[in-house]
Amino acid sequence: MAEVAVGNVDGVLAEVRELAQALIAPAAAEIDRESRFPDEQLSALAQVGALGLMVPCGQGGVGAGLVALADVCEAVGGACASTGMVFLMHGVTAATVAGGGGPSAARLLEDMASGEVLGTLAFSERGTGAHFYSPELRAERRDGSVFVSGRKAFVTSGGHADAMLVLLQGEGEGLDCYVVGKDAPGVRFEGRWEGLGMRGNSSIAVEFEDVVLDGDALIGEAGGGAGLVFGVVAPTFLVGLAAVNVGIAQAALSDALEHAKSRGYPDGSALVEVATVQHALANMDIDVRAARALLQDAARLGDGGDEEALVPLMEAKVLCTDVAARVTQGALEVCGGQGYTPTLSIERHLRDARAGAVMAPTNGVLRTWSAKAIAGLPVP
Repeated sequence: MAEVAVGNVDGVLAEVRELAQALIAPAAAEIDRESRFPDEQLSALAQVGALGLMVPCGQGGVGAGLVALADVCEAVGGACASTGMVFLMHGVTAATVAGGGGPSAARLLEDMASGEVLGTLAFSERGTGAHFYSPELRAERRDGSVFVSGRKAFVTSGGHADAMLVLLQGEGEGLDCYVVGKDAPGVRFEGRWEGLGMRGNSSIAVEFEDVVLDGDALIGEAGGGAGLVFGVVAPTFLVGLAAVNVGIAQAALSDALEHAKSRGYPDGSALVEVATVQHALANMDIDVRAARALLQDAARLGDGGDEEALVPLMEAKVLCTDVAARVTQGALEVCGGQGYTPTLSIERHLRDARAGAVMAPTNGVLRTWSAKAIAGLPVP
């Protein structure tokens, strides 16, 4: 059991930043190369209280909000994108359980804060694609019990997370969220994550075959799943994913700058003295600062419950993931051939940055929703 720094947001952030440089970043290349789940890194994050970041103080957590989540996700994601995504999904799960409540919520949150339980979401389905909020899986009552059968795709930490929050069509009207353990009878994980990037996050499929849904495992009110999705899951995930991508972009910029400063020519000059390289670095820095600024503003609005937070939250995910792709490409061009090889971390950052735009809600969907919102049309 880890000793969580209850309520100490600044202390946890400082510990995470130190841990990111001392343990998480040095292992990132190996995690990527071996597609290895970051167990050691998660254990270390638990020890400094980070896994309780989004858990309320009453359940032994830090009780942080979106601004702190952005700071921590940037630090972890910049050190290792795979670890950043696993950490983020745990945080989103904790925030959702806390926001919905339920008979098992308090105990689950205590275990998540201590690091005893790793959480994740099982929302996505191949049939619904980016529209994860419209699942086809349905709860079915038979012989006095509630069952679910079907398949969820792209479950981050699949086979590793102890508890999955599963979104499905409820028995009545609306959506339900249930907590399902990875070892529950009828749960089976399939495949191996072989994505272009973020190769250590074990984003695989899970199959449910007549899995019993315990009534005590319901999170939130019956039929209230959509409210949790749009009121808690979406803003928390959008902020965290945007922050992971700001971290990736910042890491690529820092690595490119270091290479440009150290790459010398026979006449004694350095790559960084070339005007076109200077312009590229400046543009990358401008992009990263702009993305971080929008993200921090959106997170503050979200924490304050501002009615105008929706558009900035959606736009932050779009901008930050677009910037990550653009900056990592720019870093590759600055570093040239060496950047294209594992000699530098640039090629890993570039691959990691390609995931954000297609993670649901995809950037195309978010642009549509943002336009609808600013035009006063219903969203989604």
